Amino acid sequence: EKTQPCLDLHETTYQVPGLLIIDTPGHESFTNLRTRGSSLCDVAVLVVDIMHGLEPQTIESIGLLKKRKAPFIIALNKIDRLYGWEPHPELPVQKALEMQNDAVKGEFDQRYHFAIAQLAEQGLNACVFYENKDVRTYLNIVPTSAISGDGMMDLLYLLCTLPSKMLIEKIMFHENLECTVLEVKAIEGLGTTMDVIIVNGRLSEKQTIVVCGLDGPVVTQIRSLLTPQPMKEMRVKTPYVHHKEIQGAIGVKICANNIERVLAGSNLYVCGEDDDLEELKDEVMKDLGGILKKVAKNEDGVYVQASTLGSLEALLEFLEHPGEDRDGNKHSAIPVSGIGIGPVSKYDVMRCGVMLEREREWVKMCEKEYAAVGEWVSGNPMNSIKEAYACILAFDVPVLPDAEKLAKEIGIKIYTAEIIYHLFDAFMKRVSEVKAKKKEEARKKALWPCVFKIVDDRCIFNKKDPYILGVDVLEGTLKLGTPVVIPDVKWTGDAKTQNPAGELLEFGQVMSIEKDKKPVDYANRLTGSIAIRIEQRKNMKEYTFGRYHPARDHCRKTVGDDQMQALTGHDVYRHWDHESQFVSRLNRESIDLLKEHFRDDVPKEDWKTVVKIKKLLNVQ
Repeated sequence: EKTQPCLDLHETTYQVPGLLIIDTPGHESFTNLRTRGSSLCDVAVLVVDIMHGLEPQTIESIGLLKKRKAPFIIALNKIDRLYGWEPHPELPVQKALEMQNDAVKGEFDQRYHFAIAQLAEQGLNACVFYENKDVRTYLNIVPTSAISGDGMMDLLYLLCTLPSKMLIEKIMFHENLECTVLEVKAIEGLGTTMDVIIVNGRLSEKQTIVVCGLDGPVVTQIRSLLTPQPMKEMRVKTPYVHHKEIQGAIGVKICANNIERVLAGSNLYVCGEDDDLEELKDEVMKDLGGILKKVAKNEDGVYVQASTLGSLEALLEFLEHPGEDRDGNKHSAIPVSGIGIGPVSKYDVMRCGVMLEREREWVKMCEKEYAAVGEWVSGNPMNSIKEAYACILAFDVPVLPDAEKLAKEIGIKIYTAEIIYHLFDAFMKRVSEVKAKKKEEARKKALWPCVFKIVDDRCIFNKKDPYILGVDVLEGTLKLGTPVVIPDVKWTGDAKTQNPAGELLEFGQVMSIEKDKKPVDYANRLTGSIAIRIEQRKNMKEYTFGRYHPARDHCRKTVGDDQMQALTGHDVYRHWDHESQFVSRLNRESIDLLKEHFRDDVPKEDWKTVVKIKKLLNVQ
């Protein structure tokens, strides 16, 4: 009766006995409602807000629909928000649009074509349903308003007519049972119940059923089959109708024992007299087994929690292929160390805590190795983001109070969201925070490449520790805290001709830099001449200024350098003078820290200086 105007307008009749409409949040409609690899729904309705166009959750749903190859209709909703819209819910939406004023029609056309362009970006052809001449090539768009009721009869009309045209074989009833668990929850007076969808086949009281559980297959007996009162939802608390037997397609609430740990989204099987129970157990666990295989065997990775088997599958798929950023760069896959289904419990936090404890043990091991051999054997903790993985990504599930308390105590971060993209963004923000923290830690140990010399012999203001010198930077960047050495070979400025140093004078650490009597944090070749103070660390040898020992200069000329050293036991040469060249004391660790944390901060020319200093200092 409601859609009679559409039937009259399009001169057609219905050939379907009725509709079973399943309304669930977002993309869960198609990840949860699957059976044997395909969606339970015959036709889906994708709701698009005409005022905002495609949003992240809508794009996510489109991806799932395309993956499932499920036919769908687009409801372009909220047309009542168009300024000046006059509702006509008693008319087909085509007639209602014709009765609007020109301003409303203009705004509708503008927003409609914007939505068409957005859908085209997703690889979809679409047009308004009453202009669609090829339903197999173009998606049907129905302008609707859930507030005023405009377009609702048109949506129902399409839902009733399209299946009979395109899906006649799929919607034919057969006796083979196809049943999927939608939700498991406790109901006052009934205990724990399962909401299931029977697509085909029949269920009866006292039948033995087999379903997938978190701890293994669950074998139980149906106590009762309940359906809501006519025109009521299963979620609404009303007296239920009891059934001895029921056939699809219909939504049913099943009361049975030991179903608390049953996985929502899994298949339900009936064990008959001639069926092998063990085979059914193996079959029912394939859903969970398939997902467990998708989880890479990573000791290091995030812990993932989802409401149902289907939403867990979707989340794992997204974490493995998270797509691209705005610049077109591919995001790296996020490793997963463990999974769970249902509310985040204390047990889940404890499992995730193992990851955090393992990371702390790894840091201790690395530091012991470095203390023993002087290099990072198992990796440098400052270059690792393993710390970021010690978190739980909870997709559309609540966090139990005791779990939240334990997580705060042991330092586990729990991120909750109803949209996958929001979870991903939260985790990427955590990674950025960990990287920023590591970068600050690395800043204390990362050394910038630098080569500098004393301006002239007048610019040596203090010849003993602390050394105060006037210098010019030849290459690279001189920063506060940089340890410097004096090599025993000349700096050529060319990696090809540079000879490795045989001996290095560990001169000290740059503790202050001044330009025009004002302190600065760094200096480079463009800065000009600067004054620096170099201090020696404790137990460092103090070096003497001057090329030759004045008392021994005459003897050196008389007997020669080698004979002079043999007679006196001392080097003929003094340690440094105004012609000495100073080089930052780079090592493998400091170069790795530069690459990991400051790659974009170091100018291209300075990276060339790194290569030259590596050769000079024999850094492997």
